[in-house]
Amino acid sequence: MEIKESNLKRQLEDYLQFQQNLGRLLFLRLNAGNFIELRGNNRRRIKGCPKGTADLLVLAGGKVTFLELKSKRGKLTDAQVEFSRAAWEQGADYHIIRSLEEVRELEWKWKDGPRS
Repeated sequence: MEIKESNLKRQLEDYLQFQQNLGRLLFLRLNAGNFIELRGNNRRRIKGCPKGTADLLVLAGGKVTFLELKSKRGKLTDAQVEFSRAAWEQGADYHIIRSLEEVRELEWKWKDGPRS
């Protein structure tokens, strides 16, 4: 059975929140696009991250890692490919994640400490 991207996102956020609560990392969910917030009769436009930005940002062991979540058959858009290239050029790690197990495999990298 293939896991939907939305279910994978919830699963990983729960797991990363647990790791953050233990003090092992800091993670942020990154939302791309623009949003409208409604408060009573007021509307406010909120600008999110640029198109193509990865779904999650993890800071651990002095390293910056972007995680793009995809279903088993999901493919990167052109904007996501460009973001991944820019992230690598700036020294950040970028990974396409299709399961919780793939994130667990990355943990050894996060425990190594800051880059030299």
